[in-house]
Amino acid sequence: MAGTKAIHRLEKKFSFLQQKQEQTMAKIRQEMKRTKREIEAQRLDFIAQTIKKTGFPIDKTVLLIGAVLDAKEKIEGSESTAAINRYIELYNDFAAKQGIQTLEEAAEEESIDNSVEVSGYGRE
Repeated sequence: MAGTKAIHRLEKKFSFLQQKQEQTMAKIRQEMKRTKREIEAQRLDFIAQTIKKTGFPIDKTVLLIGAVLDAKEKIEGSESTAAINRYIELYNDFAAKQGIQTLEEAAEEESIDNSVEVSGYGRE
């Protein structure tokens, strides 16, 4: 029969492990938030650099936002498929000239990355 000291010791150990787990999870959540912010910053930097490569006047924020809003209306409108296909075609032509990934190359890479995630550590 287990003594009260042994039970008390195990309860303390359990409490300690639970506290340690909570601290570890808090650190992981914090690291995930930081990494998410870094991803967003890298995406924005990539977008800014790509816009510069197009020759679009990046100091003309009003024009840039207007062009994006116009494109958004088109891809959400009744002729969205045609607009999307046109934008993909324009991007792929631009990407080929700039030596950056075309949409197909990016999709292939993403497919490879996803298979590694699934076979390795799983997806989030």
